[in-house]
Amino acid sequence: MSKRIVTIFGGSGFLGRHLIQKLAQQGALIRVAVRRPEFAGFLRPMGAVGQIVPIQASVRDADSVARAIEGASEVVNLAGILVERGRQRFADVHGRAPGRIGRAAAAAGVGKIVHVSAIGADAAANST
Repeated sequence: MSKRIVTIFGGSGFLGRHLIQKLAQQGALIRVAVRRPEFAGFLRPMGAVGQIVPIQASVRDADSVARAIEGASEVVNLAGILVERGRQRFADVHGRAPGRIGRAAAAAGVGKIVHVSAIGADAAANST
C-alpha cells in the first residue's frame, strides 16, 4: 500500500491547522501549499519529523499548483481571502484558483479533492 500524501492549499489558516493536526494523527504525509512557507513553520510540530512540510505555491500560478500536487493522493483547497489586497483578488483566489487546482489534480491522477469556500455561496452574502 502506498503512503497517503495530502496537499493542502491554504493550510496555515484556522481550518487548515485543525485539518493538518487530524491528518497527522492518521499518519498522512502533508504538504502545506502556501505563498510564504517561512510563516507556516508553526505547523511542523503537529506531526512527526518530516511529516508536515510547508511548500511554496500560489493558487494564482498553474505551475506552482501542479508542483504542489505532484505525487499527492488527496488535495484539499482551503485558500481564500476575505479582503482584496495587493495582487490578491476575489476573482483569482475564489473564482479561477479552484478550477486551476481541480484541473491539476485531475491531470496528476489524484483520487480525492475537497474544496472549502471561504466566502458565502449565497449571492446575497456579504464577503467583505
